[in-house]
Amino acid sequence: MMFDPLLLMIYVPVCAIVGFLGRNRTIGFAGIFTFSLIVSPIIVALVLLVTTPKTVKQGT
Repeated sequence: MMFDPLLLMIYVPVCAIVGFLGRNRTIGFAGIFTFSLIVSPIIVALVLLVTTPKTVKQGT
């Protein structure tokens, strides 16, 4: 089986986009990016759609 560098040049930026979308989650950009590299950016994007972003507590 041959390794296709074009596939890698598409896969990593898609994972980075999914990581950017998950930057306001508890594990942040790095966690979402790594998770999408390991699993699949499509599956992680679907998980991001059904989970809620982390809430920021306002100090008053």
